[in-house]
Amino acid sequence: MIGSLRNNLNEAIERFRSDLRYRELIRSSFFALVVRIAGVATGYLVTVLTTRYFHADALGVVSICMALLSFACVISKLGLDVALLRDVSAYAASDDYSFIKSIYLRAMSIIVPFSLLVSVILFLSADWMAAYMDKPYLAKVFRINAWINLPIVLLIFHSECIRGLKKISAYSFYQSAAASSVAVLLLVVAIVGIHYDLIPTDIIPVKFWPAGIQFTAIVVAALLSIMSWFYYSRFLREKTSTGRKTTGLLKTSLPIFTSTLMQLVMSWAGVLILGKFYPEATAGIFNAMVRVSVVTNVAILAVNSLSTPRFAVAFADRNIEALRLHVRESTRLIFLTSLPIFAVLCLLPGFVLSIFGKEFAGNESSLEILLAGQFIVVICGLPSQVLTMTNQQLSLMNIAIFSALVNVVASFLLIPKFGIAGASVATGFGILSWNLLSVLQVKKKFGFYTWFGAGGGKKNDQLIS
Repeated sequence: MIGSLRNNLNEAIERFRSDLRYRELIRSSFFALVVRIAGVATGYLVTVLTTRYFHADALGVVSICMALLSFACVISKLGLDVALLRDVSAYAASDDYSFIKSIYLRAMSIIVPFSLLVSVILFLSADWMAAYMDKPYLAKVFRINAWINLPIVLLIFHSECIRGLKKISAYSFYQSAAASSVAVLLLVVAIVGIHYDLIPTDIIPVKFWPAGIQFTAIVVAALLSIMSWFYYSRFLREKTSTGRKTTGLLKTSLPIFTSTLMQLVMSWAGVLILGKFYPEATAGIFNAMVRVSVVTNVAILAVNSLSTPRFAVAFADRNIEALRLHVRESTRLIFLTSLPIFAVLCLLPGFVLSIFGKEFAGNESSLEILLAGQFIVVICGLPSQVLTMTNQQLSLMNIAIFSALVNVVASFLLIPKFGIAGASVATGFGILSWNLLSVLQVKKKFGFYTWFGAGGGKKNDQLIS
């Protein structure tokens, strides 16, 4: 293992020196990584400030609200953000910004009314959701939460469109750092105001303040993303042209929507099921631990920002060798940059959890289980992205549905008895299923494995039909 790691590191260094295209990948990924790290840092600062000054139950309220918003957002987008990423990337390369404007407006004509419809449904079901969780006092918060759906949809949708224009740093900022940066500023203002009795706390209980701050931050970030898209896409200067039919957009986006929804089920099942059987503080603690474990994914997100369009180009050129090479480069880069983060978190789990407060003590083994699950993600590379960019949406959708079922069933079986530990194990089962099946599907379709250390594969200039 050590010898293989040394060889991969030496090969990566040599390629950086001699291969201009590889240097571009490293440099672009590095800048995206810096922005992602800033986003992770501000995200953790939000969590720390919330738990330290508003306590774990306040974080639990935020976690439950964000879980509901995440599901609503994925349903509202219908996968159109990824569909637009493909089209914007393709037509930006030919400088056809009028067509980009056309398909953007078509997508928006679907997303905006559907998002508002989802918001109405969330608003009307607020009392039911609060009663289901045995927390009727959350109904008012859920009603406010319902109307944040459209802003978060617009934030994510416009960030993906910006990514299609290869504005990777801006995309990374809106995806990971914009809302959390605004939230940090607002939390600091709130903490100072409460400390010096400048802000009344008798009208709204203090534990609901972080949720309101998060809502405000999302709205501000959404407005900034829209302004950036208008600037980068030349929106106000371009005329619309005859574009793709709406049915074509939906045909591409719906399988992606299903896969994304299933991935979201896996991400939030633990929080929501814990929220059903335990106090909201328990859900907040688990959510914070998940956030700690996925810090190892910061390299994946940075490399993915640049590599995913490369997969699409290789597939469009029907060049399997280029696809295999891009995948191998991405996996190696992800593994080498993630390994130091894993080492620190695995060696110091108690210290890491102590940062969030004394309520987190005793969950070190659960954190280690979550880290093991994320290590699987790092080892496997980007198989899901390969499938998405190579017209294998239906295969990925089937994998996603099966993996989500594994995760949810395991959660209902394990969480009532084992709490946070059960949620961690269930999450690990879902991650293992998703990544292993995706790797095997890539191997079946294209003849090579995506995981770290896999070599060879079919060397052919034509994609497998």
